[in-house]
Amino acid sequence: MAEKNIKLDTLRKKIDLIDNSLIKLFSIRFNVVKKVGKFKKDRDMPLCDRKRQQQVTRIRIKQGKTKGLNPLFVKKLYNLIFNEAIRLEKEI
Repeated sequence: MAEKNIKLDTLRKKIDLIDNSLIKLFSIRFNVVKKVGKFKKDRDMPLCDRKRQQQVTRIRIKQGKTKGLNPLFVKKLYNLIFNEAIRLEKEI
């Protein structure tokens, strides 16, 4: 039983490391989003580009499929990411 717990703890530590990386990457991504928002604001461009969102979502779904990810999961994830990006851009 103790051996199973050690293996589970090891796997959970791996997940924690991956989660830490994801948070760092999201932070970096959203810092770039803020720069995009400033760029758009300075040029009176609309915040939301549905065509770009659809293009990115299609590409990421395709990439996700090659890695065994559920397309619906990828679509939902990018909807969340885009919603947060729009929120951040509106704050600028």
